[in-house]
Amino acid sequence: MPFGGIIHRSPAIDRAERHTPSRRERLLSLLLIGLIALIGVTVYAVHHRFDPGQWRARATDEAPSVSNAGSSAEGQPAVVNLRPISAPERYDAATLSDKIDGKAELYLAAGFESLETLRFALVTPAGPWLERYVYTMASDTSAYAVYSQQRRAQAEPLDLTGDAYRSANGIFIAHGVFYVEIIASDTSAAVMQAVMDLARNFVDAHPVRGRAADERALFPEAGRLPQEVTLTAANAFGFDGFDRVFSAPYRWGEHAATAFLSRRKSADEAAMLAEAYGAFLLEYGGVAVQAPSDLPPMTIIEILDGFEIVFSRGDLLGGVHEATDLQLALALADQLYRNLGEGTGGR
Repeated sequence: MPFGGIIHRSPAIDRAERHTPSRRERLLSLLLIGLIALIGVTVYAVHHRFDPGQWRARATDEAPSVSNAGSSAEGQPAVVNLRPISAPERYDAATLSDKIDGKAELYLAAGFESLETLRFALVTPAGPWLERYVYTMASDTSAYAVYSQQRRAQAEPLDLTGDAYRSANGIFIAHGVFYVEIIASDTSAAVMQAVMDLARNFVDAHPVRGRAADERALFPEAGRLPQEVTLTAANAFGFDGFDRVFSAPYRWGEHAATAFLSRRKSADEAAMLAEAYGAFLLEYGGVAVQAPSDLPPMTIIEILDGFEIVFSRGDLLGGVHEATDLQLALALADQLYRNLGEGTGGR
């Protein structure tokens, strides 16, 4: 026996007693390795997948390729130099935020019904592409509401319809119950010509008898700025009761104001809403101002270094918002009131 009673094992014995993996264990190991590799490939693919909700903010993207693009062209407009590169995507009220996260509430409040989008690429030159958004709204007024609220800076009016304009890389239209956006990936002449052709195609394919009469024609012309009249679908001026409110900006030298109008269901509703708005302003620190005796009946409130005027005539509610000069505000309110009489048959 070796010194100290210690038994020394030979390397050969150690190797012999080591565990040898079974065939089942080897197969399981291979399966786990394959599963890990599959997860890695999936993560990479998802990370680099095209996100249609993000391209609109970029101007140099290339068009994504779609292997079955030919099949998606059935029933789609034939526009020279354009080819569809996606099947139509459709959204309802429950899924709208998936496409336009952050702005869905504006559309829903205005009377949104559905959205269909479709992407196209230029045939020549290859690379530029565009996406068409067709919002179907509850009425032509609903369509105009989102059109006016979404208006881009430096808009250039177009004669496609009564309400249409172009920006640097897109065209925007209110046409009947439709609000349409066609937005290109860049501002080149070729792609913008395709955007225009696609817009004309849509208008021609959806004839509308004419723009429905609304409050816009009743705003006075003197002092009015060239910007289009805006329609706020809900909570105009921070007041819950104000929905479907048209407003137009005015300026006289250093002074400014906004005139507003809204047609209500009845004369009683218009009168009660005018009274409620006056009470709302008083509740938040406004001070009542005596109305001149030679003017029609109206409520005048001074608040936050400005003046608010509200009145009703027949089923129309009207007034002046954030006026910086009282006399100019009174003159605007007086003319607006008289216009309502002409537009409502003197009711």
